[in-house]
Amino acid sequence: MQTGAHAHETILVPGSISNLGPGFDALSVAVGLYLRVTILEVLPSAPGILEMDFGSSTPPGENRILTGFRRAREHFGDPAPGLRLEVQSDIPMRAGLGSSAAATVAGLKLYETLTSPRAHDDLMVIATAIEGHPDNAAAALLGGLTLSCQQSDGRIITCAWRWPDDLHFVVATPGAELETAFARTVVPRLIPLENAVFNLQRALLLVRALETGQYEHLREALRDRWHQPARAAYVPGLADALALDHPSILGACLSGAGPSIALLVMGREDEASTLLGDIYTRLGLPYTIRTLSPHPPVVSSGHDS
Repeated sequence: MQTGAHAHETILVPGSISNLGPGFDALSVAVGLYLRVTILEVLPSAPGILEMDFGSSTPPGENRILTGFRRAREHFGDPAPGLRLEVQSDIPMRAGLGSSAAATVAGLKLYETLTSPRAHDDLMVIATAIEGHPDNAAAALLGGLTLSCQQSDGRIITCAWRWPDDLHFVVATPGAELETAFARTVVPRLIPLENAVFNLQRALLLVRALETGQYEHLREALRDRWHQPARAAYVPGLADALALDHPSILGACLSGAGPSIALLVMGREDEASTLLGDIYTRLGLPYTIRTLSPHPPVVSSGHDS
């Protein structure tokens, strides 16, 4: 490879809202928050070395961009030169908006950029092994609304299709981080049959309501008995947000593991934002509210990607 062959190329990876109420570890939607990784310089003399400039927002803990890059190199085996990178992100960390998955996918796409295109299902196996679950990674990799199904051999069937353009998200992020690893420990290991049926019914209703535009069903379709009740004690304002009943709000759910909370809206974003902000004001918590649009799918398919 020639030095500078990919200089100034930018990899753009979206954040995501996963679970969407009843679709635990299965459903996710890519949204207009982005991780941008720009290649400043290719370093042939330093193979596999990634020098990253995060500016003033160096992420805490594991560098998932580096992890994704290294795991891809181990999996595929093709050598890759080193890189000097600039990293910028709109996605808040530890907020339930897919920052970790976006970073993992960015590392995979960096490796792919420097070597050769890879099958989506191969990339999903690596990303899921790193993340521990496939949903955010699928949305980060494929865009749109995604459905992930992990097979017994570890392979992932992923389907991606377009989220309705007229349906947006009002997302509140309180000034408190929540570790996904901890948030997963509070989810019960065993689910009563009636709760399993409850979620199955609503997950199917959710997909159908989005397909047909029957948005009047979204409030019911977003209800969940698996993870949100268990996490409510650790997510400020969640119970109040799920109970909001106003014409501007079509439905509400926890975003990923939280602590961000998402409202589905079709217009009237200001009214929904005020209602959500009032919850945190009463709790005396700082918060940020974002109105987000869906990020379109890269691949629109009902088949194994």
